[in-house]
Amino acid sequence: MKKAFILISVGLLNFLHGTLHIIQFIQSMFLVAYSVDHHNSHEESWIDTLFSNPFFAIFWAIVGILTFAIGIKDYLHHKKCDNDHKH
Repeated sequence: MKKAFILISVGLLNFLHGTLHIIQFIQSMFLVAYSVDHHNSHEESWIDTLFSNPFFAIFWAIVGILTFAIGIKDYLHHKKCDNDHKH
């Protein structure tokens, strides 16, 4: 019973970890899209100015790519570990 609870808990944590990678990648895509969209408002707040900055778009694009790459690498690592344990 105790071993099953631990395995279910670890599986749930791995699922949440993978889900957070996907959410962060999607968030980065939205922030890049917002950064490259040109706003014609005359009264922009500092947050609009920051989000419209092209360097901000580049930063979030890099974060999104790294998140995606780390997520794939993490998945392959866990898949390899799973295959090693089955033998």
